[in-house]
Amino acid sequence: MMNQELSGMTAPDQIQAEIDNLSSEEKQMAQQSLMEIKAVIQQLMAQGASEEEIMQMLADLGITMEQLEFAEQLFSQGNDLGIQI
Repeated sequence: MMNQELSGMTAPDQIQAEIDNLSSEEKQMAQQSLMEIKAVIQQLMAQGASEEEIMQMLADLGITMEQLEFAEQLFSQGNDLGIQI
């Protein structure tokens, strides 16, 4: 899977190189941001927000659902993407 694009995104070896350049503080901030976004989505869903409203909120943040799901995979324990955080 190396050197192949993931969902139109950068290849895993390129992603790994970028991650390796991040400080541990930046990685922690990214994980915290991910958790906050997920909490907001859960809150919106509990309030009855539509999928379109959630997608718009993500668009306002400058990310797509696919990118959010990819980030969740990256930060999951034992991700199967071949990328180390």
